[in-house]
Amino acid sequence: MKVLKPGREQSGWAEQQQCTGDGNGGGGCGATLLVEFADLYTTQSSARDEVTSCVTFSCACCKVMTDISDYRGPRIERKTP
Repeated sequence: MKVLKPGREQSGWAEQQQCTGDGNGGGGCGATLLVEFADLYTTQSSARDEVTSCVTFSCACCKVMTDISDYRGPRIERKTP
């Protein structure tokens, strides 16, 4: 691959995400955000005997939490703030 025009330097995981409220009852504002590793934390939901962990961020505009269903970045140690 050949770089035609270099982009900005990345330091750690960052990805464009949309505020949807997925996994948290919906209600997201639809903002497009550059979510960085420091913005992420884990949340848990449970049904009967099953506990599911999710990687989550809170929108900077409306504060609604959105789960990232296909997160493939570094391991998250932070829990819900």
